[in-house]
Amino acid sequence: MLNRLAEAIDFSIVNGLLKLNNDHQVVHAPFTLNPYGISRLTLDGIVSLTTPSNQLMLRVAADEDLLQEHLAPSAKTDPFVQELLKLHQVGLGTQDYQLMVTRNDFLLHQEQEAPELLYPKQVEFNTISCSFPFLSARTNHLHQFLYRDDALGSQLVYTDPLIGVAAALAEAIERYGHAQACVLSVIQPDEHNIFDQRGMEYLLLEQYDIPTIRMTLEEIASVGHLHEGHLMVGNHVAAITYFRAAYTPQDFSTKEAWKGRHLIEASSSMKVPSIPMQLAGMKKIQQVLTHPKIIRKFVEEDTARRLEATFTGIYALDELIESRDSPIPAWQQALETPEHYVLKPQREGGGNNFFGEEIVQELQAMTEVERRAYILMDRIHAETHEATLVVEGQTQTTQCVSEIGCYGVCLAHRSEIIFNQDVGYLVRTKSADQNEGGVCAGYACLNSLYLKS
Repeated sequence: MLNRLAEAIDFSIVNGLLKLNNDHQVVHAPFTLNPYGISRLTLDGIVSLTTPSNQLMLRVAADEDLLQEHLAPSAKTDPFVQELLKLHQVGLGTQDYQLMVTRNDFLLHQEQEAPELLYPKQVEFNTISCSFPFLSARTNHLHQFLYRDDALGSQLVYTDPLIGVAAALAEAIERYGHAQACVLSVIQPDEHNIFDQRGMEYLLLEQYDIPTIRMTLEEIASVGHLHEGHLMVGNHVAAITYFRAAYTPQDFSTKEAWKGRHLIEASSSMKVPSIPMQLAGMKKIQQVLTHPKIIRKFVEEDTARRLEATFTGIYALDELIESRDSPIPAWQQALETPEHYVLKPQREGGGNNFFGEEIVQELQAMTEVERRAYILMDRIHAETHEATLVVEGQTQTTQCVSEIGCYGVCLAHRSEIIFNQDVGYLVRTKSADQNEGGVCAGYACLNSLYLKS
């Protein structure tokens, strides 16, 4: 074990499997020594959902009435959602092309009555800042190295989502058609996941001769300006504005940050994502789409059935759900049996969800109006497996659960889809007794898949 661990740490550092820790030291990103096993049938089923999910979200994002109807109540107590809705209603800039970089996250649900049966259940669909396309590939490379002389090595499932994401960005820039085009990467001031982002930037430059300019929203407000509709940063035109930030209220802690976002939205830059696409990725919309009549407004019956098979129960807090005696509001059911649910606000990133007794404390402190900004999800009972987690050189072998994310890219011109494809996967493995699953938030480790016979 010690030999393999030392080799793994050295390999990860040499090959860029890195992050900044809380002390701003360069350390290897958290990873597992052993990959997660999955059947070919299950993996193919998950992967096959990427393109129809992208198509669904394209259509949802184009439905202004749906977004307004279901997010306006949340906006009454959530200033962040309120400001995004205002920007959407103003409709500042023109954007004929819609480029999507998405990730569809699943856990494999295990029925207590039949533990041998596993069912993929959707955790969430991410439309903004889909992280780890570079580090997931680096983790896969690490496992290929560690198991190069082992039978397991031949069963590893290759992934390099960075290639597909970079190719999508490059094609979109070509269609934008400007000689001084660049990617404007919107970042957080205190970014710990910088190496994952840099991996994308360097590939775009080396393979496509496309520069990337990294700026916070405040910096964009300070140095950016409009020229003939283009967003100018220095001598470059921001053909694509790629958000690796702006998904949390903390990214808008100053008026200058909102000025930066307004400037972006007033331009012809292709926003990844656009305001309506970011709104479509809100958890409230995920909840709304579990209603059979609503999802069928956007996709055909067969597609709706395939997607619904991965849905778990998601409820508005005031929604009536079945109880032992008679239907009761979801929030009341959660107070009685909090262990069965996860309480989620309209937030992205790790560390924002509530579990168990946390749910009781949060609900008891909420007003009726505040409840509109949350959704309640049935807790997914994921398959457990043993894994060795490696965090800053320290190991822990324990029972874990693994979340699988499928990256997708999609480019559309108005309503016409130009390309739509799955480009690879991400696996995050965490201790089974840990609720949250964010790598940079310190909860989970990067992993790979291997095919079980």
